[in-house]
Amino acid sequence: MLGGSSLLGGAETVLFEHKKKAVRAPWVRAPRRTAAALVATLSIMACATSPPVQEMSDAREAIAAAEQASADELAPGPLNDARRFLETAEQLLRDEAYGAARINAIRARNRAVQALEASQQAAERASED
Repeated sequence: MLGGSSLLGGAETVLFEHKKKAVRAPWVRAPRRTAAALVATLSIMACATSPPVQEMSDAREAIAAAEQASADELAPGPLNDARRFLETAEQLLRDEAYGAARINAIRARNRAVQALEASQQAAERASED
């Protein structure tokens, strides 16, 4: 049993009624889903295609802070990892591989923070002795 004036007329066209439940045409919901998917895709692409300027800056600042805290001597492993990740991020940035550059810059910052924390802890232990 058809409800409504035509099969394609209006967004609320009911195709048929089954056990008191109206079934809507699939094309009624499709534009909203398609629009939402398009917005999400464009947002992700915008993040992935823009250079990771902030992430690179954060990594450089974290490495500088770790160096100021004598991480070269007190936590050389994480600091060297941070430098290596930053070098990789810089190369990827030159190659315009912004997504991978962003990931490596974040890794560099995280390792630099680890180096900073480890050097601060080592300095505290040394001052307690």
